[in-house]
Amino acid sequence: MTTNRARKDVIRDRMTATGETYNVAARNILAMRHTSQTAEACRVQRWQPPVRLDLPCPCGSTCEPGEKCGRCHALHKHVARNPGSLVDVEVWEDRYECMGCSASYVVTVLLPDSPWGVVEMVPQGGVAEPVAKARLYPGVLHPRMASEVNHDPS
Repeated sequence: MTTNRARKDVIRDRMTATGETYNVAARNILAMRHTSQTAEACRVQRWQPPVRLDLPCPCGSTCEPGEKCGRCHALHKHVARNPGSLVDVEVWEDRYECMGCSASYVVTVLLPDSPWGVVEMVPQGGVAEPVAKARLYPGVLHPRMASEVNHDPS
C-alpha cells in the first residue's frame, strides 16, 4: 500500500522531470496504471473495415455484418466502433453502413473486457454527493465528449 506522502513525492518528481502541473502529472501517472487497458481500448476502436464481406471483420468481437438494406437491398458493412455511453465505460456502439446507398444503423454492444475509460467520483460544488464522471483513456475518441487537451496558459 502506498502512503499519501509517497504518492505525492512521485507526482512531484514527475512535475520536476516533465514541467507538468501537479494535476496533470497526477492524471498522467494514473493513466500509466491503465496502459494495457488504454492499448486495448484503442485497438477496439481503431481498425479498418474489411474490403469485402467474405473476409472476417477485424473488430475482433461481436460483429454482425451482412444485414440487407431496407432501401436498396445491398448488404451493410461494419465500419466503426465508438464509445456508446457518457458514464458506462463498457458500452460501445457499432456503426454499420450500407454498401449500396447512404443508409446506416448503430448497434449497442457491451464489452466488459475492453472499457474505453475509467469512472471517477467527482465532487460538485454545493452538492452533498459526488457525481460519477467518465474519463477517456488517452487516444480514445468519444463522439459526445470533448477530449482532454492540456492547454498551456503561458
